[in-house]
Amino acid sequence: MRIQNSLFTSLTFCSALFSFSVFASGTISPAFDCQKAQGQVELLICKDDQLAKLDVQLSKTYRKAINQIGNDELANFKAFQRGWIKGRNDCWKATDIKQCVQSSYETRLTELQIAAAEFEVPEPIQYECGLKANDTLTKITAYFYNDTTLPAAMLTITPTSNYIKATNLALLTRTASGAKYQGQNFSFWTHQGEAIFSQFEQADLSCKIH
Repeated sequence: MRIQNSLFTSLTFCSALFSFSVFASGTISPAFDCQKAQGQVELLICKDDQLAKLDVQLSKTYRKAINQIGNDELANFKAFQRGWIKGRNDCWKATDIKQCVQSSYETRLTELQIAAAEFEVPEPIQYECGLKANDTLTKITAYFYNDTTLPAAMLTITPTSNYIKATNLALLTRTASGAKYQGQNFSFWTHQGEAIFSQFEQADLSCKIH
C-alpha cells in the first residue's frame, strides 16, 4: 500500500513538473489560462514572453473598445473577435508561426486601439480622386495614426463598392518613396500632397488634397 501511495505521489509530482516545464520558459502570462491552452499557437504564446505580452495588451484594449461600442454593434464586434482568434490559431499552418502570430496580434491591436480611442483622433485630410467630368470622382477622408502599434490610416470612402466599405483601415507598408497604406481590396499611396487610390478590379485614381 505504501509503495502504491509513493508511486502515485511520484507520478503526481512528475505530472506537475511537466506542466511547469511546458510554460517555464515564459515569465509573462497571457490573458488566457495556459493550463487550458490548446493547439500549437496557444502553447507557443504561453512559452513566448513577447507574444504573451501582446496578448495581455490586446485583452486590455479589447475591453476598452467594448465600452466604446454601441449595443447594436456589440454582437458583431464580439463575433469578429472570435473570428480573429480562430484566424490567429490558424497560424500553425504558416512557415514562420511566431511571425504570423505576432503580425496577427499587431494588426488587431492597431484596430482595437483606434476603436478604443486610445489616441487622439488626427486632423482629417480630404482627398478627391478621379475626374468629376468623367463621373469617376471618389472622395476620401483620411485620418493618419502614427502612434498605434502599427502606423495606420482610417479612410472613409465614397462612393462604396462591392469590395470597399464606407470606413476602412489600412496599414502602412514599406516603400521606396512616399507612404503606402494597404487595406482590404485597396491601397492608398501618398506622396507630397498627392495620392493614388487603387482598388480591386478598378483603374487607379489620382488624388489631390481638396
